[in-house]
Amino acid sequence: EGDAIIGFCNGEYLENMPAIRQHTKRTIFVNCMTWLFNKEKELMKQGMIAMFLYQNEEVRQKNMPLLKRCNDDPAISFLTFKPYFHNDSFPFIAERSGEYFGCGRISRQDADKFAANTLHIYEYFVSPLFKRGLFLGFDQRSREKIGEPYGWIRTARDQREVSQQDFYRHCEIVLQPTDTTENWPRVGFEAMASGSVLVVDNRGGWRQMVEHGKTGWLCDHERDFIYYASKMAYEPNLRRDMAEAARERGMELGGLEASVASWEEIFEAVEQLPA
Repeated sequence: EGDAIIGFCNGEYLENMPAIRQHTKRTIFVNCMTWLFNKEKELMKQGMIAMFLYQNEEVRQKNMPLLKRCNDDPAISFLTFKPYFHNDSFPFIAERSGEYFGCGRISRQDADKFAANTLHIYEYFVSPLFKRGLFLGFDQRSREKIGEPYGWIRTARDQREVSQQDFYRHCEIVLQPTDTTENWPRVGFEAMASGSVLVVDNRGGWRQMVEHGKTGWLCDHERDFIYYASKMAYEPNLRRDMAEAARERGMELGGLEASVASWEEIFEAVEQLPA
C-alpha cells in the first residue's frame, strides 16, 4: 500500500493502471520508445501517472511538452536516468579472424528494423578481404522487406541459433541502417563493449551514444554507410583505435557509478510523491 511501482514500457501495466491506483498513487512509467502510446496519453489526461522516466534526455525534451498538453499538473514529474550496462557479459575482442572481414546487423526481426536498401549497402561497400555477413534477428518479415540476402550473408532467426556474443565475435563492424529512430539502443552498448565498430543512422539515441569519427560513424545517406564501412575494412589500425575508444565511451555512458548516482536522485524524487 503506497509503494512506488515502475512499469518499464509495459502495456499490461498501463491497461491495469486503474486497479493499481487503488493501492498506490506512486505510479511511474518508463517509455523505451521515441513515441507516445495512446494509452499513455489517455492515462496522462486522467492524472494516473505520477512520474515519467526516460533513458534519453532528447526524448524527454520531445515528449514532455506533448504529455503536458494532455495534463499540465505541475506535480507530475519528468526525469532522466542513466541506464546501467553490464560490460562483463560482452568481453572485448581485440583480434578477429584475418581470413575475412566480418560485418553484420542485429535486432528484432521486425521489418521496420531494416532499411529497404540494406542489401544494396552490403553489396557495394568494398573490402580487401572477403566479406562475410551475419544478420541476427531475421525471418520472413525481414525477408519480405529487403529481399533474400546474398550467399555470403548468413542469417539467424534469434539468439538460439547464434548468441549475441558469437555475433560480435564475428563482426568487425555493425553495419546497421534502419527505418526506425532508436531511443537508447542496447546493441550499441553490446557492440562497444565487444569491440565491433558501429556504422549507424545519424538520428535518435545513436547521436548521443556515438562520437562520429572517434567511436563509430553516423550516417545520413546510404553513401555514408558504404563509405565508412569500406574505410573500416581498408584501415584496420584506425578500426582498432576506434574500437578501443568506443569501449571507453560505453563504460562512461553505461557505467555502474553514474547509473547508481542517477537512480539515487530518482528515488529521492519518488519519496516526495504522494502515496
